[in-house]
Amino acid sequence: MKTYAINTWGWRKIIGCGAFLVIVATADLAESQGTLISITGPPDTTHQWGGPLTATGYPEGVSWIATSAFTNVKISIPLDADAGATGMAYLTTKIGSGTTAANAIASSSFSFPSASSLTTVFSGLNLGDGTYYLVIQQTATGSTGNGMWDGTPTPSITSAASVTANGEYWDFNLTSGYPPASPFSEGSATHYEYNITSSPVPEPSAIWLILLGGGVAVFVRECRRYPRKVCHF
Repeated sequence: MKTYAINTWGWRKIIGCGAFLVIVATADLAESQGTLISITGPPDTTHQWGGPLTATGYPEGVSWIATSAFTNVKISIPLDADAGATGMAYLTTKIGSGTTAANAIASSSFSFPSASSLTTVFSGLNLGDGTYYLVIQQTATGSTGNGMWDGTPTPSITSAASVTANGEYWDFNLTSGYPPASPFSEGSATHYEYNITSSPVPEPSAIWLILLGGGVAVFVRECRRYPRKVCHF
């Protein structure tokens, strides 16, 4: 009976710890869903834009720092209407002198919307912890002129606990053939707006939890019935 009591208590501790770890892991995953970072605010009524873009240069960017990993990340920016215009977006781990395509995580082309709206430039990304830079450059003008990346002089920042904004960057005199390698200046009276999210991480289903609970109940019952066969090592 002594061996039975000790081993049963040991198994109960193991099961309890396992259940606790499942709960903690689920809670930790839940923190990585929804908004990673979002910068919004009233429009800049002085300049009417966050930053002008042209087909001959003017790359602009933003940066953020993450101390944890995120999955299925989507990056969107608000662009002002410029029907027919196109651009390129670059996501890198470095900008400025010495930056090459080896520092790029992803790049994609996009079209400016026909009306001012939030435009997705990247989706489905899996990002680890680190410092990231988003740079965009217009590649062709549309029928109404150059495009605009919307901004605000009084930003409202929403972010996950493990993500922080890391500034804005601009270059009005493109001297590099690779936009992220441009000699950027940092800071601006107007803050570029952007929105970065990740998809919700599925939580354990009710059926899975019921099966787990049922398995634990059966195991404990068999321990009581056959302590030496089931619970004794």
